Amino acid sequence: MIEIRDVETEYSYGDSFSFSRLGFERGKVTSIIGRNGSGKSTLLKILCGLRPYTGSIRIEGKELRNIPTKERAQKLAYLPQNLKSINIDVETLVSHGRYPWHGSLRRMTDKDRKLIDKALDETRMSGFRNRNLQELSGGERQRAYLAMVIAQDAPMILLDEPTTYMDMTARNVFYDIIRSLTAEGRGIVMVCHDIEQSLAYSDSLCLLNERTVAAQCTPDEMVDRTELFRKVFGTSFKKSEDKELLYPYVAVKI
Repeated sequence: MIEIRDVETEYSYGDSFSFSRLGFERGKVTSIIGRNGSGKSTLLKILCGLRPYTGSIRIEGKELRNIPTKERAQKLAYLPQNLKSINIDVETLVSHGRYPWHGSLRRMTDKDRKLIDKALDETRMSGFRNRNLQELSGGERQRAYLAMVIAQDAPMILLDEPTTYMDMTARNVFYDIIRSLTAEGRGIVMVCHDIEQSLAYSDSLCLLNERTVAAQCTPDEMVDRTELFRKVFGTSFKKSEDKELLYPYVAVKI
């Protein structure tokens, strides 16, 4: 579990962000939503140690700033927003997820290979293991990188807009993968711009507005906050009982 208390960070150009009280649990999907510039990616960067902060972030009871880098990578796996199409095959990329456990120079063990195979299988990338990353579509490349962070075997996974290059079918496959990971006991924290999908697939949502936390609650509780949604997004959402809808939550007119 990750617990945040009174965390603040500031950029050199003057923007500051404040996150008062947040919690991210294992076995659950938490989606971070909000308008551009509200601090979604900044929050993930703080959590994985890429930005300095004041206040407290505790991972499994230990203060983040006191956890050595290697140990931190064993507890948190982070997938950034912009993923490079490097000249490497998929299996080699996924094997990089094992480095926090023994470094890049140590030979892979049977356990490493089993975790790599499992990650490829879970992301439906086993058939692509020998393909070069540069030969893949955007959605396939996203799944290859997801396999890498799954192979890292960290209990908490942080994802920054992981479905950006995916079509609707690929997104649904991705969310099925995410749900299978939470069933294994992993915690997923991800930034997402698709509000309907976030409401449909998440156990909890964290809404950011004006560089701070506006609310953290369940999808149904979030939808009930009509005025807050209108203030942030210019629209609101409702839950529909129409069984023909792909997602049960839909945007409504103001």
